[in-house]
Amino acid sequence: MGNWNDVIGHAPPQTLVTTLSGGDDLYRAFVTAPGANAAFAAVLRDVIETRDGAVLYHCTAGKDRTGWATAVLLTLLGVDRATVTEDYLLSNRYRNAGPDDPLNGVRSEWLDAAFDQVNRTYGGFDAYARDGLGLTDADLAALKGKMLA
Repeated sequence: MGNWNDVIGHAPPQTLVTTLSGGDDLYRAFVTAPGANAAFAAVLRDVIETRDGAVLYHCTAGKDRTGWATAVLLTLLGVDRATVTEDYLLSNRYRNAGPDDPLNGVRSEWLDAAFDQVNRTYGGFDAYARDGLGLTDADLAALKGKMLA
């Protein structure tokens, strides 16, 4: 049985309207919406705490919330930003979509908006991990130990 983490349910209504079509506002809300950081942190803690097997995480379309969660995970593991963006954009290829198809595709600008919001709100990714997501040094060490072993 899995956990359900409400990433954007407490976001302002105008942000919720963009849920199906992505966009800068939605991706910024991944960092600023009430409850969003707790939800993303819960996904990361599921990865840390799972003893046997794999962790499956997904969202309705499998590209926006899942894309940010994966970008966060890869960044925490030390993957460079260009590779994180390249991985994120693979959604377009595997969903047979392009950036002009916001219902099925993704845009690098959307991911950039989330990273920009991290910098604006927290001053950098390390502070986001610590203060936004509430991850401790022990959490990060456990995550890296599990994923990079």
